[in-house]
Amino acid sequence: MITAILRIRKVATALACPCLLALTFLMLISACKPVSPDPISSPIVVLTFDDQHYSIYDKAFPIMQEFGFRGTNFVISGAVGNHGFMTWDQIREMELEHAWETGGHTLHHEQLNQLDLDEAEQNLNQDFSNLIQQGLNPRSFALPRGQCPSQVYPIILNLYQNIRGSSDFAMHSPIDRKALGYLAYQSGWSAEPVKHRILRGIMNNEAIIIIGFHRFDAENEGYQDSCPSSVFRQILSFLWQYNLRVLPLHEAVEATMLY
Repeated sequence: MITAILRIRKVATALACPCLLALTFLMLISACKPVSPDPISSPIVVLTFDDQHYSIYDKAFPIMQEFGFRGTNFVISGAVGNHGFMTWDQIREMELEHAWETGGHTLHHEQLNQLDLDEAEQNLNQDFSNLIQQGLNPRSFALPRGQCPSQVYPIILNLYQNIRGSSDFAMHSPIDRKALGYLAYQSGWSAEPVKHRILRGIMNNEAIIIIGFHRFDAENEGYQDSCPSSVFRQILSFLWQYNLRVLPLHEAVEATMLY
């Protein structure tokens, strides 16, 4: 082990990349024994699931339950119950019986920068109303493709408390609830890019790390956002090994306000 670390130190020094050295050191240590960061000072990890694909309920949800984790579903309310998507019964089950969070994501995944102000307001109000009518408690919203004109933000914030975009960046306390970033899992990835992102967040004392998923086990269908169940399980096992808190988005943001 010591020899391996010394070799890595020489390579990292030569490349002027101390971050690489630290990340690799953490990975080597974790391979030898479980790492248990202080759950209060460590980042809270949020796992979000966009577009209510049925595979979220069928594949990801049972694995999350195995680890005792809960996540946030961002729902396109106008497509609920369509072929390949979850039903309202399934979405309600996840929130009302298992304490997941359900958030808004527009009626049909419209990009808000392509709607005029009245259209955007009508869309957002109807989408929110659809969730409320189902007995859900939406407090977070995900921008489709991360696009939103500045004049639409007040409309969203009149309905929701948290807004997630589509770019990944470090989030330190105090959290800006209207500008939350995330790392979106991409087809073809192993678990390593996600592990490295989480380790970087631990090193940088980030408050929240948001990792986003869309669908599962659909790699042969040409999608760019499908995660194999086996990789998802590796990611959750990594979070469990590091004793990191995994919370729905609204709970995570609220928790950062306590410290």
